[in-house]
Amino acid sequence: MRLGVITLGHVHEGELAALTPHLEHLEQLVLDVPFTDPLTKHRAELNRAVDAASDDWLLIVREREVVDEAIAGEIAAAMRAQTAWGFRIRSVPMYAGKPLRISVDDGELRLFHRRHLLRRGDIGVQGTVVRLNNVLRSISFESADAHRHYLAKNGVPHSLLRRLLLFAHHALVTRAHDANTLRYLWIEAGYDHGARESVVGGRESEKS
Repeated sequence: MRLGVITLGHVHEGELAALTPHLEHLEQLVLDVPFTDPLTKHRAELNRAVDAASDDWLLIVREREVVDEAIAGEIAAAMRAQTAWGFRIRSVPMYAGKPLRISVDDGELRLFHRRHLLRRGDIGVQGTVVRLNNVLRSISFESADAHRHYLAKNGVPHSLLRRLLLFAHHALVTRAHDANTLRYLWIEAGYDHGARESVVGGRESEKS
């Protein structure tokens, strides 16, 4: 089997390595666009990458996402079975080695057959779309200390009152209840980091 990987931002070969045992050929095509942007914002660039690809099946991976063994095997099985022409894949943010339980969604269209891609409007395919069971892991901070260090260096501290109010708001909106996610939300609430978007705001945090 052959697969083209369209990457948004900088995706290293090691983050795609789990795919290699399942494929005869792996081609990487880089989109030089902000990796946090919605795909619809760069539809023309995506269409050009699809046209430039030499393989029929294409996978979209964003910077900081890792393809592990579980999702790699499911991707290969989906390509082989061809029960659908498009597959949605969820991306789960990882914080301090554990998943952040911020929200649950159906994922984006990330794996598709190029001949069935709709070239206008929303990102979709002509035909059936199925959601894969496994997920991409999106790596944020390796530890809480790295998170604090980044914000202390790049943000402006909030007052204790504002921090408490923001934390309460984020905890309520996300319905977070596990210690790892609550720790993340508490640290995030402590600083104003300007244009940098957090997981709470729908984008992944910067690495330190």
